[in-house]
Amino acid sequence: MIAGLVLKETPFLFLVTLAALPQVDLAPARRLAASFGYGRISGFIYLLWPALYRQIRFAVYAVIAYSTSVVDVALILGPNLPGTLATRLVQWMSDPDLTFRFLASAGAVVQLAMTLAALVVWYTLERCCAALLRLLRDRGCRFARDAGLRRLSTFVIGIIGSAVFAGLILLAIWSVAGLWQFPDPLPQSFTLRSWVRALPQMIDPLFTTLVTGFFSTLIAIMLTIGCLERENQTGRTGGERSLFILYLPLIVPQITFVFGLQLLFIGSGSQHRYAALILVHIVFVLPYVFLSLADPWRALDRRYEIIATALGRSRLAVLVTIRLPMLIRPILTASAVGFAVSVGQYLPTLLIGEGRLQTITTEAVALASGNNRRVIGVYALLQTILPLIAFSLAAMLPALLHRNRRDMRV
Repeated sequence: MIAGLVLKETPFLFLVTLAALPQVDLAPARRLAASFGYGRISGFIYLLWPALYRQIRFAVYAVIAYSTSVVDVALILGPNLPGTLATRLVQWMSDPDLTFRFLASAGAVVQLAMTLAALVVWYTLERCCAALLRLLRDRGCRFARDAGLRRLSTFVIGIIGSAVFAGLILLAIWSVAGLWQFPDPLPQSFTLRSWVRALPQMIDPLFTTLVTGFFSTLIAIMLTIGCLERENQTGRTGGERSLFILYLPLIVPQITFVFGLQLLFIGSGSQHRYAALILVHIVFVLPYVFLSLADPWRALDRRYEIIATALGRSRLAVLVTIRLPMLIRPILTASAVGFAVSVGQYLPTLLIGEGRLQTITTEAVALASGNNRRVIGVYALLQTILPLIAFSLAAMLPALLHRNRRDMRV
């Protein structure tokens, strides 16, 4: 389970770091460190890492919170006897005996305390590592001979990336495999029989996945654009407290408050399960959409809007005719991110849907405990294809819409 979480979260942290890297002066810092005889790794850690880590600290905290309370990965790769606390909480919440609900509520509080304890431990390690870094820097430890360590880190990252792609390739092979006997390296034949058999059962989960992902992403995009446009007009940001409230669902374990939302919807007597599911997905989609769209929105040159306003255009007309068309690429990219987040939501769908609303993710996790690898490959591969289609559309649509304006690129 630990290895699976490492393989799952390393690409995410790597991409977050790459996104934050342009905000630091990489090339000048590297030249400065080299001129004083420091190695590449030590120069990077001494000069750039403190500022870079401040940019990605929230992502690291989100990974810690997710790893300490994950359910779907624990059900597939985790130990069964004893199981993790998060999986036991799901079992108690789904038990027909209502007395287990009280036990689950107490366990949710314990889960929150465990996650907070993990965050406190990590914060303590941050302070200790910062003190050690200052000590090494003040003593002038240059670590000039770091070629071996750089090759080792490159090799480890390559292994992680290769393992992820190898898993996807293996799923694709199993989804079209015919007879595959040991010790044959490949199936003796390839067939679409598994897809044909699974398609009738896929219709309802696929419909729920698409509807929930589309509407939760659409509402999240509209809320994000509204907040950013309000910020653009007033010239004031939301502040750290507002952003903390927005990002709180990524820090707090899902199991600790989604169960409360389930009880809230049950107590309300509402039968609008699709609406409830979409609202819960928005809670997790909105932070990622806001993170993806905030920086491009704020970086757009406001002189375009000033000129349009001076020519008598209203704020709404400026938004619709200037800002949105110019930011169509980051808007579609943020939409693809939100849709991918919605597709991957397992626990909110399981609890809020109460087993009556199935998605591709819930079906894939349920099938992972079985022995039919072909069906597992079909569902897991489809779960991967849906976000891939969203990101492909986000990349192709702007090029198609702006195909006659390529020479206007700045």
